[in-house]
Amino acid sequence: MRLRRPPERHLLLIATQSDGATGPLDDLESAAEDLFAVLTDEEVGGCIPSPGLDDKHLRSGRVRRQEIDTAVRTAVESAGAVGATLVFAFLGHGQSHDPTTLWYMAADSKDQESLHCVNIGEMIHLAADHPGVAGVVALIDTCHAAAGTPSVDGLVGGFRNGTKQVALLAACSAEEQAFKLLLSRQVTARLSEGMAGRGEYLGVADIHGTVEGELAVHQAPRAFDYYGGTDAARSVWLGRNRSRSGPPSNGCLGPLGIEALGRALGDWPEAPTGPLPRTRQELAALAERAAAAGIEWTRSACTDLLVALDAVTAVVEVTGAGLTTRHLHRMVNEFNRQWSGRTTGPVQPPAGLSDRALLSHLLEDAVLRAPAAAPYSMLAWYLVAAAHACGLEPHHERILRWARVAGAEMALNDAAAQYAEHTARDAGRRLVISLDAALVDWPDVLSVCLRDSADCVAHRNFDCRPDRAGVEGELPEVLEWAEELASETGGIRAVDFVVTAPVLLDWHPEETVVGIRCLGVDYEVTLRWAGRLVEPGHFRGMNRQARRQLEALDGSPFGPVAPVDWMDPAATTLDRLRTDLRRGQYRRPIGLTNRGAPTVLREVVDILLPHAPILLWPRTDHPSSEEEWHWCLTHLWAGLPARFSDAYRRALGGPDPFGDPPDPVTDAHLLRLAALSTAWHDLPWLDFCAGYHRHPAPRAVVPAPRST
Repeated sequence: MRLRRPPERHLLLIATQSDGATGPLDDLESAAEDLFAVLTDEEVGGCIPSPGLDDKHLRSGRVRRQEIDTAVRTAVESAGAVGATLVFAFLGHGQSHDPTTLWYMAADSKDQESLHCVNIGEMIHLAADHPGVAGVVALIDTCHAAAGTPSVDGLVGGFRNGTKQVALLAACSAEEQAFKLLLSRQVTARLSEGMAGRGEYLGVADIHGTVEGELAVHQAPRAFDYYGGTDAARSVWLGRNRSRSGPPSNGCLGPLGIEALGRALGDWPEAPTGPLPRTRQELAALAERAAAAGIEWTRSACTDLLVALDAVTAVVEVTGAGLTTRHLHRMVNEFNRQWSGRTTGPVQPPAGLSDRALLSHLLEDAVLRAPAAAPYSMLAWYLVAAAHACGLEPHHERILRWARVAGAEMALNDAAAQYAEHTARDAGRRLVISLDAALVDWPDVLSVCLRDSADCVAHRNFDCRPDRAGVEGELPEVLEWAEELASETGGIRAVDFVVTAPVLLDWHPEETVVGIRCLGVDYEVTLRWAGRLVEPGHFRGMNRQARRQLEALDGSPFGPVAPVDWMDPAATTLDRLRTDLRRGQYRRPIGLTNRGAPTVLREVVDILLPHAPILLWPRTDHPSSEEEWHWCLTHLWAGLPARFSDAYRRALGGPDPFGDPPDPVTDAHLLRLAALSTAWHDLPWLDFCAGYHRHPAPRAVVPAPRST
């Protein structure tokens, strides 16, 4: 497997005394030299000095304010030009007049004056918001250090509209003094030694958790992380871990498995002492001892972890060099989607995992979170998914051998059937009802297509009155025609409505009564924007760009929050929004926090639709709550857009009285999701749009005969 390396890292370390401070800092230059050495160690900090600067002078203890300002701006520009992460370290004196502003004191700074000081928070914002900068890591070892934490309002806004990665480690709180450059010395020591039991990369939270106890007598260090992108963890770390458990070798447990094993041994009073087993042989021996002692819980845990170890080996042997970290990220996203609602929350691997370590984590997680009634169901799913990712048969001989040894033959069959069923459902038959003939909002003819994957296998036009009642009144006729055609292939479960922007904003076709029930009770209803169906000339390349965005989203690791950029229409300058979109500032799904004035909402949506393949906005009949949407989307993201239908169904009639008891957390999130509307264009839909121009135009086919 090929390792996806993090971005290049540039270091700007500034260490200076100040004549205006209360007194000089002892050994400032030596502390700066030691920290500089560990951060530029290729095996640890992985940084190179920011190009074009006199890095030795910048840590000499005699740096003036203008030199700092020039150095920061030069470093930001250099990092942005090559897509690098920028690591800042500010050592010296700091002063503050409020808990939100830290003034870093240069050689020519004066006490109680800001004119010749540097605003650290502004410098971090400047760097994080600059195009191309992959992330910003800041280490601040001054008095009042936490006052330099950038404001959240600034991070979620700016030219990059929140798509920034910032991590900060501060020597003390905003109200405290810092002593003897203790933070810099502790960070140097921790990075030099490494931290046992941690992952490949050490972030500010890892270091903070260790140094907090060491510094507690003198000061209270603070850590801050902001992940505004789907691949943030690859950018904002302090150093590689010299003592990490590392990517497990063949037959060795990863950190997750070792942690689970430790819990399993906790209830065994006479459990073996010493280091926990890691190799297959050690684990098998422990399983035998637990069985002999009658400790079933430990024996079962050992057996399950042995099966996971063997699954890792089987995946590597089957896929060879074909499986990449990007494949694994896609498998995580697919797992979360296919198992949505059937497991406790989405899979979220730790930051920085890649290659073999990520594979081990996923398979150990799969066996640990699986239900007791089907302990290897999720493991088997991953083996099937890995085979599909590399174009191989899921019943490959090596996978079958794993299943036989584990006693998981039926689990493998079930996993293969589940994977095939979901794939067929995604690419299966859907009914497309297009209102694209409308000049403004409602058309006088519906263009109806029975869609099989990317192909239109049957097409009819239905005349209607050009208003909402006319369109909705024609739906029973349309559905009867489509169901009759699709009856031999199992009927239709999903309906795509293709509408213009004015209709998109406030029409809820899932609430339309068709026959005796609302349409959304029996069908998965999805709204699509008509502009993408046949790409107009003035939007040339629109769908191609949307495909790139969706593929990047699909291949990125699942972050700590849903990958949505939020925007307030009422606070948006339209000309600025157009400029930002043309410059590629928005690369992720976009959510609108409130509707604002109807005309403003319409204008913003009109501007966003060509640039955002996934767009979310609040319904008129539900109160706005960005925080609730934030967490419900994180919980349900992998299952979207299908979970919108579950949400609407839940809002329409409550839980299914004949179905499984709803999970309370998921049920609450579904109700919150029902407060959002969406225009969702996924990759299968773009495939369909790519060939739609080959189908007859709405007026080119004789309308379907009406029943009387």
